[in-house]
Amino acid sequence: MTPPTDPYQAVTHPDPYPYYAELRARGGLHRVPGFEPWIAADAATVRAVLTNEHCKVRPRAEPVPPHLVGTAAGALFGRLVRMNDGGPFPAVKQTLSRALPEALREVEAESRRWAERLFAKPSLSRLPDAALQLPVFVLGSLLGFPEDTLEASVRDVEAYVRSVAGPKVNSEGAAKLNERVAACFQATPRTPFTARLMEGHGAEDLRIPNAVGLLTQAYEATAGLLGATLRAVARMPSLRDQLARGECTLDDVVQEAVRYGSPVQNTRRFTHARALVAGQELEAGATVVVVLAAANRDPLENPQPDAFLPRRVGRQTFTFGLGAHACPGPLLATAMATAAAERVLSSGLDLAPLSGSVTWRASTNTRVLGGL
Repeated sequence: MTPPTDPYQAVTHPDPYPYYAELRARGGLHRVPGFEPWIAADAATVRAVLTNEHCKVRPRAEPVPPHLVGTAAGALFGRLVRMNDGGPFPAVKQTLSRALPEALREVEAESRRWAERLFAKPSLSRLPDAALQLPVFVLGSLLGFPEDTLEASVRDVEAYVRSVAGPKVNSEGAAKLNERVAACFQATPRTPFTARLMEGHGAEDLRIPNAVGLLTQAYEATAGLLGATLRAVARMPSLRDQLARGECTLDDVVQEAVRYGSPVQNTRRFTHARALVAGQELEAGATVVVVLAAANRDPLENPQPDAFLPRRVGRQTFTFGLGAHACPGPLLATAMATAAAERVLSSGLDLAPLSGSVTWRASTNTRVLGGL
Protein backbone atom coordinates (compact mmCIF):
# COMPACT_ATOMS: atom_id res chain seq x y z
CA MET A 1 0.00 0.00 0.00
CA THR A 2 1.47 3.36 -1.03
CA PRO A 3 1.64 5.68 1.98
CA PRO A 4 0.28 9.23 1.85
CA THR A 5 2.71 11.99 0.91
CA ASP A 6 1.16 14.70 3.10
CA PRO A 7 -1.42 15.13 5.89
CA TYR A 8 -4.18 16.13 3.48
CA GLN A 9 -3.86 12.91 1.48
CA ALA A 10 -3.79 10.93 4.71
CA VAL A 11 -7.36 11.89 5.65
CA THR A 12 -8.88 9.58 3.03
CA HIS A 13 -6.08 7.00 2.86
CA PRO A 14 -7.08 3.39 3.66
CA ASP A 15 -4.71 3.32 6.64
CA PRO A 16 -3.08 6.65 7.51
CA TYR A 17 -1.81 5.65 10.95
CA PRO A 18 1.65 4.31 10.00
CA TYR A 19 2.21 7.62 8.21
CA TYR A 20 0.97 9.55 11.24
CA ALA A 21 3.42 7.60 13.39
CA GLU A 22 6.26 8.74 11.10
CA LEU A 23 5.15 12.37 11.36
CA ARG A 24 4.83 12.06 15.12
CA ALA A 25 8.30 10.53 15.48
CA ARG A 26 9.87 13.63 13.90
CA GLY A 27 8.71 15.69 16.88
CA GLY A 28 8.22 19.44 16.98
CA LEU A 29 7.18 21.58 14.04
CA HIS A 30 8.58 20.26 10.77
CA ARG A 31 7.97 20.15 7.03
CA VAL A 32 7.80 17.37 4.47
CA PRO A 33 8.90 17.62 0.83
CA GLY A 34 6.30 19.02 -1.55
CA PHE A 35 4.05 20.30 1.25
CA GLU A 36 4.47 23.95 2.20
CA PRO A 37 2.76 24.20 5.63
CA TRP A 38 4.49 23.33 8.86
CA ILE A 39 3.22 20.15 10.53
CA ALA A 40 2.44 19.49 14.19
CA ALA A 41 1.79 15.80 14.87
CA ASP A 42 3.06 14.75 18.31
CA ALA A 43 0.82 15.56 21.27
CA ALA A 44 3.16 18.05 22.93
CA THR A 45 3.53 20.10 19.75
CA VAL A 46 -0.17 19.92 18.93
CA ARG A 47 -0.99 21.16 22.41
CA ALA A 48 1.58 23.95 22.13
CA VAL A 49 0.21 25.17 18.80
CA LEU A 50 -3.47 25.02 19.76
CA THR A 51 -2.85 27.01 22.94
CA ASN A 52 -0.39 29.55 21.49
CA GLU A 53 -1.69 33.12 21.35
CA HIS A 54 0.19 33.76 18.12
CA CYS A 55 -1.56 30.93 16.25
CA LYS A 56 -4.77 32.30 14.73
CA VAL A 57 -7.63 30.48 13.04
CA ARG A 58 -7.47 32.43 9.77
CA PRO A 59 -4.70 34.15 7.77
CA ARG A 60 -4.53 37.89 8.44
CA ALA A 61 -5.18 38.76 4.79
CA GLU A 62 -7.96 36.19 4.33
CA PRO A 63 -10.58 36.26 7.11
CA VAL A 64 -12.85 34.63 4.52
CA PRO A 65 -11.61 32.27 1.77
CA PRO A 66 -11.23 34.37 -1.40
CA HIS A 67 -13.65 32.27 -3.43
CA LEU A 68 -16.40 32.93 -0.85
CA VAL A 69 -16.03 36.72 -0.65
CA GLY A 70 -19.30 38.41 -1.63
CA THR A 71 -21.38 35.24 -1.25
CA ALA A 72 -23.89 34.13 1.36
CA ALA A 73 -21.52 31.35 2.34
CA GLY A 74 -18.77 33.91 2.87
CA ALA A 75 -21.04 36.05 5.05
CA LEU A 76 -21.80 33.00 7.21
CA PHE A 77 -18.16 31.89 7.36
CA GLY A 78 -17.03 35.35 8.46
CA ARG A 79 -19.41 35.38 11.43
CA LEU A 80 -18.57 31.98 12.87
CA VAL A 81 -16.93 31.90 16.29
CA ARG A 82 -14.58 29.13 15.26
CA MET A 83 -13.26 31.26 12.38
CA ASN A 84 -12.56 34.41 14.39
CA ASP A 85 -10.24 35.53 17.17
CA GLY A 86 -11.18 38.16 19.74
CA GLY A 87 -13.62 41.02 19.14
CA PRO A 88 -17.27 40.23 19.88
CA PHE A 89 -16.87 36.51 19.31
CA PRO A 90 -15.84 35.27 22.78
CA ALA A 91 -19.22 36.41 24.12
CA VAL A 92 -21.01 34.27 21.55
CA LYS A 93 -18.69 31.35 22.33
CA GLN A 94 -19.66 31.77 25.99
CA THR A 95 -23.34 31.52 25.05
CA LEU A 96 -22.76 28.33 23.08
CA SER A 97 -20.57 26.81 25.79
CA ARG A 98 -23.34 27.36 28.32
CA ALA A 99 -26.36 26.49 26.19
CA LEU A 100 -25.13 23.25 24.63
CA PRO A 101 -24.48 21.26 27.84
CA GLU A 102 -27.79 22.53 29.25
CA ALA A 103 -29.54 21.06 26.21
CA LEU A 104 -27.89 17.65 26.47
CA ARG A 105 -31.00 15.78 27.66
CA GLU A 106 -33.04 17.31 24.84
CA VAL A 107 -30.33 16.34 22.36
CA GLU A 108 -30.28 12.78 23.67
CA ALA A 109 -34.06 12.44 23.43
CA GLU A 110 -34.21 13.96 19.95
CA SER A 111 -31.28 11.80 18.84
CA ARG A 112 -33.08 8.63 19.92
CA ARG A 113 -36.26 9.77 18.18
CA TRP A 114 -34.54 10.47 14.88
CA ALA A 115 -32.29 7.42 15.12
CA GLU A 116 -35.40 5.27 15.36
CA ARG A 117 -36.73 6.84 12.16
CA LEU A 118 -33.57 7.20 10.10
CA PHE A 119 -32.24 3.74 10.99
CA ALA A 120 -35.59 1.92 11.26
CA LYS A 121 -34.43 -0.47 8.54
CA PRO A 122 -30.69 0.17 8.43
CA SER A 123 -28.64 -0.94 5.47
CA LEU A 124 -24.97 -0.50 4.77
CA SER A 125 -25.67 1.21 1.46
CA ARG A 126 -27.90 3.79 3.17
CA LEU A 127 -25.72 4.25 6.24
CA PRO A 128 -23.49 7.11 4.97
CA ASP A 129 -26.47 9.26 3.93
CA ALA A 130 -28.42 8.58 7.12
CA ALA A 131 -25.35 9.42 9.21
CA LEU A 132 -25.13 12.84 7.54
CA GLN A 133 -28.86 13.46 7.90
CA LEU A 134 -28.93 12.70 11.61
CA PRO A 135 -27.20 15.84 13.04
CA VAL A 136 -29.19 18.18 10.80
CA PHE A 137 -32.48 16.49 11.68
CA VAL A 138 -31.70 16.52 15.41
CA LEU A 139 -30.35 20.06 15.71
CA GLY A 140 -32.79 21.47 13.17
CA SER A 141 -35.70 20.04 15.15
CA LEU A 142 -34.31 21.47 18.39
CA LEU A 143 -33.99 24.89 16.78
CA GLY A 144 -37.59 24.68 15.57
CA PHE A 145 -37.27 23.90 11.85
CA PRO A 146 -40.57 22.61 10.43
CA GLU A 147 -40.17 18.90 9.77
CA ASP A 148 -40.95 19.32 6.08
CA THR A 149 -37.84 21.54 5.72
CA LEU A 150 -35.34 19.11 7.25
CA GLU A 151 -34.40 17.23 4.08
CA ALA A 152 -33.87 20.53 2.26
CA SER A 153 -31.77 21.70 5.20
CA VAL A 154 -29.49 18.68 4.76
CA ARG A 155 -29.00 19.66 1.11
CA ASP A 156 -28.29 23.24 2.14
CA VAL A 157 -25.74 22.17 4.75
CA GLU A 158 -24.07 19.93 2.17
CA ALA A 159 -23.97 22.83 -0.30
CA TYR A 160 -22.37 25.11 2.29
CA VAL A 161 -19.77 22.53 3.34
CA ARG A 162 -18.85 21.88 -0.28
CA SER A 163 -18.71 25.62 -1.08
CA VAL A 164 -16.14 26.13 1.68
CA ALA A 165 -14.05 23.24 0.37
CA GLY A 166 -14.00 24.46 -3.23
CA PRO A 167 -15.00 27.37 -5.46
CA LYS A 168 -17.20 25.58 -7.99
CA VAL A 169 -20.19 24.87 -5.78
CA ASN A 170 -23.35 26.95 -5.29
CA SER A 171 -23.08 28.73 -1.94
CA GLU A 172 -26.69 29.83 -1.50
CA GLY A 173 -27.50 27.03 0.94
CA ALA A 174 -26.04 29.28 3.64
CA ALA A 175 -28.64 31.98 2.96
CA LYS A 176 -31.51 29.50 3.22
CA LEU A 177 -30.18 28.11 6.50
CA ASN A 178 -29.76 31.61 7.90
CA GLU A 179 -33.36 32.43 6.99
CA ARG A 180 -34.66 29.30 8.71
CA VAL A 181 -32.71 29.97 11.90
CA ALA A 182 -33.73 33.64 11.93
CA ALA A 183 -37.38 32.56 11.68
CA CYS A 184 -36.86 30.23 14.66
CA PHE A 185 -35.33 33.07 16.69
CA GLN A 186 -38.31 35.30 15.88
CA ALA A 187 -40.97 32.63 16.44
CA THR A 188 -43.44 32.76 19.30
CA PRO A 189 -43.06 30.59 21.24
CA ARG A 190 -39.45 29.63 20.63
CA THR A 191 -38.18 26.14 21.31
CA PRO A 192 -36.30 25.77 24.63
CA PHE A 193 -33.06 25.28 22.71
CA THR A 194 -33.47 28.45 20.66
CA ALA A 195 -34.57 30.36 23.76
CA ARG A 196 -31.28 29.43 25.46
CA LEU A 197 -29.34 30.78 22.50
CA MET A 198 -31.43 33.97 22.54
CA GLU A 199 -30.87 34.53 26.25
CA GLY A 200 -27.09 34.48 26.02
CA HIS A 201 -24.41 37.05 25.37
CA GLY A 202 -23.45 38.44 21.99
CA ALA A 203 -25.32 40.34 19.31
CA GLU A 204 -28.22 38.57 17.61
CA ASP A 205 -26.59 39.08 14.21
CA LEU A 206 -23.79 36.81 15.48
CA ARG A 207 -25.90 34.34 17.43
CA ILE A 208 -28.04 33.46 14.41
CA PRO A 209 -25.14 32.50 12.10
CA ASN A 210 -23.50 30.58 14.92
CA ALA A 211 -26.71 28.61 15.41
CA VAL A 212 -26.39 27.79 11.71
CA GLY A 213 -22.78 26.88 12.50
CA LEU A 214 -23.99 24.20 14.88
CA LEU A 215 -25.60 22.45 11.91
CA THR A 216 -22.67 22.84 9.53
CA GLN A 217 -20.00 21.91 12.08
CA ALA A 218 -21.86 18.89 13.47
CA TYR A 219 -22.62 17.56 9.99
CA GLU A 220 -19.46 15.67 9.01
CA ALA A 221 -18.03 15.35 12.52
CA THR A 222 -21.06 13.43 13.81
CA ALA A 223 -21.32 11.28 10.69
CA GLY A 224 -17.61 10.55 10.92
CA LEU A 225 -17.91 9.54 14.56
CA LEU A 226 -20.81 7.19 13.86
CA GLY A 227 -18.82 5.58 11.06
CA ALA A 228 -15.74 5.24 13.27
CA THR A 229 -17.82 3.61 16.01
CA LEU A 230 -19.52 1.08 13.75
CA ARG A 231 -16.27 0.30 11.93
CA ALA A 232 -14.59 -0.39 15.28
CA VAL A 233 -17.35 -2.83 16.21
CA ALA A 234 -17.09 -4.49 12.80
CA ARG A 235 -13.32 -4.91 13.05
CA MET A 236 -13.33 -5.98 16.70
CA PRO A 237 -16.27 -8.36 17.30
CA SER A 238 -15.19 -8.74 20.93
CA LEU A 239 -16.65 -5.28 21.56
CA ARG A 240 -20.14 -6.73 21.22
CA ASP A 241 -19.27 -9.35 23.84
CA GLN A 242 -17.90 -6.67 26.18
CA LEU A 243 -21.11 -4.68 25.77
CA ALA A 244 -23.26 -7.75 26.35
CA ARG A 245 -21.37 -8.64 29.54
CA GLY A 246 -21.58 -5.09 30.85
CA GLU A 247 -17.80 -4.69 30.81
CA CYS A 248 -18.21 -1.37 29.02
CA THR A 249 -21.01 0.87 27.79
CA LEU A 250 -21.75 2.05 24.30
CA ASP A 251 -20.74 5.53 25.43
CA ASP A 252 -17.32 4.08 26.36
CA VAL A 253 -17.02 2.68 22.84
CA VAL A 254 -17.99 5.98 21.24
CA GLN A 255 -15.55 7.93 23.41
CA GLU A 256 -12.72 5.62 22.38
CA ALA A 257 -13.82 5.90 18.74
CA VAL A 258 -13.43 9.69 19.04
CA ARG A 259 -9.76 9.09 19.83
CA TYR A 260 -9.01 5.97 17.82
CA GLY A 261 -10.89 6.82 14.61
CA SER A 262 -10.69 10.63 14.93
CA PRO A 263 -13.52 11.93 12.72
CA VAL A 264 -11.70 15.28 12.58
CA GLN A 265 -8.15 14.51 11.48
CA ASN A 266 -6.66 17.95 10.82
CA THR A 267 -7.08 21.61 11.63
CA ARG A 268 -4.97 24.65 10.76
CA ARG A 269 -3.43 27.67 12.46
CA PHE A 270 -1.81 30.80 11.00
CA THR A 271 0.72 33.29 12.28
CA HIS A 272 0.00 37.00 11.78
CA ALA A 273 3.48 38.10 12.84
CA ARG A 274 6.87 36.54 13.38
CA ALA A 275 6.58 34.34 16.47
CA LEU A 276 8.17 31.54 18.45
CA VAL A 277 5.79 28.57 18.37
CA ALA A 278 6.59 25.21 19.97
CA GLY A 279 10.26 26.17 20.02
CA GLN A 280 10.32 27.01 16.30
CA GLU A 281 10.68 30.54 14.90
CA LEU A 282 7.90 31.05 12.35
CA GLU A 283 7.64 33.88 9.85
CA ALA A 284 4.52 36.03 9.60
CA GLY A 285 2.00 34.29 7.37
CA ALA A 286 3.12 30.76 8.21
CA THR A 287 0.56 27.96 8.11
CA VAL A 288 0.60 25.06 10.55
CA VAL A 289 -1.37 21.88 9.85
CA VAL A 290 -2.25 20.36 13.22
CA VAL A 291 -2.66 16.58 12.81
CA LEU A 292 -5.14 15.80 15.58
CA ALA A 293 -5.44 12.15 14.57
CA ALA A 294 -1.71 11.63 15.01
CA ALA A 295 -1.69 13.27 18.45
CA ASN A 296 -4.55 11.01 19.54
CA ARG A 297 -2.24 8.02 19.13
CA ASP A 298 0.79 9.52 20.83
CA PRO A 299 1.98 6.80 23.26
CA LEU A 300 3.16 9.49 25.68
CA GLU A 301 -0.48 10.54 26.09
CA ASN A 302 -2.30 7.25 25.52
CA PRO A 303 -0.33 4.07 26.30
CA GLN A 304 -1.04 1.26 23.82
CA PRO A 305 -2.29 3.91 21.39
CA ASP A 306 -3.15 1.47 18.59
CA ALA A 307 -5.33 -0.67 20.86
CA PHE A 308 -9.06 0.08 21.05
CA LEU A 309 -9.77 0.19 24.80
CA PRO A 310 -13.30 1.34 25.68
CA ARG A 311 -12.44 1.66 29.38
CA ARG A 312 -9.15 3.43 28.71
CA VAL A 313 -7.88 5.16 31.84
CA GLY A 314 -6.85 8.81 31.51
CA ARG A 315 -7.82 9.02 27.85
CA GLN A 316 -6.43 12.14 26.13
CA THR A 317 -8.29 13.16 23.01
CA PHE A 318 -7.43 16.02 20.65
CA THR A 319 -10.21 15.47 18.09
CA PHE A 320 -12.32 18.42 19.20
CA GLY A 321 -9.40 20.76 19.73
CA LEU A 322 -7.98 22.61 22.72
CA GLY A 323 -7.77 26.15 24.02
CA ALA A 324 -9.89 29.11 22.97
CA HIS A 325 -11.14 27.38 19.83
CA ALA A 326 -11.97 23.98 21.27
CA CYS A 327 -15.27 22.77 19.86
CA PRO A 328 -18.13 23.62 22.26
CA GLY A 329 -20.24 20.69 21.10
CA PRO A 330 -18.44 17.37 21.67
CA LEU A 331 -21.23 16.22 24.00
CA LEU A 332 -23.74 16.77 21.20
CA ALA A 333 -21.74 14.80 18.65
CA THR A 334 -21.20 11.88 21.01
CA ALA A 335 -24.87 11.87 22.08
CA MET A 336 -26.08 11.75 18.48
CA ALA A 337 -23.55 9.10 17.44
CA THR A 338 -24.34 6.97 20.48
CA ALA A 339 -28.09 7.01 19.78
CA ALA A 340 -27.55 6.04 16.15
CA ALA A 341 -25.01 3.33 16.97
CA GLU A 342 -27.36 1.85 19.56
CA ARG A 343 -30.17 1.68 17.01
CA VAL A 344 -27.96 0.11 14.31
CA LEU A 345 -26.47 -2.47 16.68
CA SER A 346 -29.88 -3.46 18.04
CA SER A 347 -31.17 -3.98 14.50
CA GLY A 348 -28.88 -6.96 13.93
CA LEU A 349 -27.42 -5.42 10.76
CA ASP A 350 -24.35 -7.36 9.59
CA LEU A 351 -21.50 -4.89 9.96
CA ALA A 352 -18.79 -7.30 8.79
CA PRO A 353 -18.32 -5.55 5.40
CA LEU A 354 -17.28 -2.40 7.27
CA SER A 355 -14.19 -4.23 8.52
CA GLY A 356 -12.79 -4.36 5.00
CA SER A 357 -12.15 -1.81 2.29
CA VAL A 358 -14.38 1.28 2.40
CA THR A 359 -14.42 4.65 0.66
CA TRP A 360 -14.21 8.03 2.36
CA ARG A 361 -15.84 11.35 1.52
CA ALA A 362 -13.42 13.70 -0.22
CA SER A 363 -11.95 15.98 2.44
CA THR A 364 -8.68 17.34 3.76
CA ASN A 365 -10.00 17.50 7.32
CA THR A 366 -12.71 15.01 8.20
CA ARG A 367 -12.70 11.21 7.86
CA VAL A 368 -16.28 10.35 6.96
CA LEU A 369 -17.54 7.05 5.60
CA GLY A 370 -18.49 7.35 1.93
CA GLY A 371 -19.50 3.78 1.15
CA LEU A 372 -18.29 0.22 0.66
